[in-house]
Amino acid sequence: MKSSIKVYSQRGGRLVWLTHKDQLAEHGFKPGSRFDVEFTEDKVIITSKVDGARKVSDKKGKPVLAIIGKKITEHFGWVADHVTDSVAAKFDSGKITIG
Repeated sequence: MKSSIKVYSQRGGRLVWLTHKDQLAEHGFKPGSRFDVEFTEDKVIITSKVDGARKVSDKKGKPVLAIIGKKITEHFGWVADHVTDSVAAKFDSGKITIG
């Protein structure tokens, strides 16, 4: 089971980009499924939900989960473009906890 993920910096912001290599499908995040993101003081919690606000993308039949925007940038901070940080993550069935 993975214990970390990468947080990328590009175009003045941060993003979390998870793919089949992160074993998304095995943890309940299949292409077309829905999920919600919760930001706490020190964690980002991604939860698989049938009526979630966000959707897992489909790239050639494989899942891609992307979180981009002001909240993710504020949470991880931004220093410069082309910076990649490794961040602790816990993968459970239907839930990914980052931080």
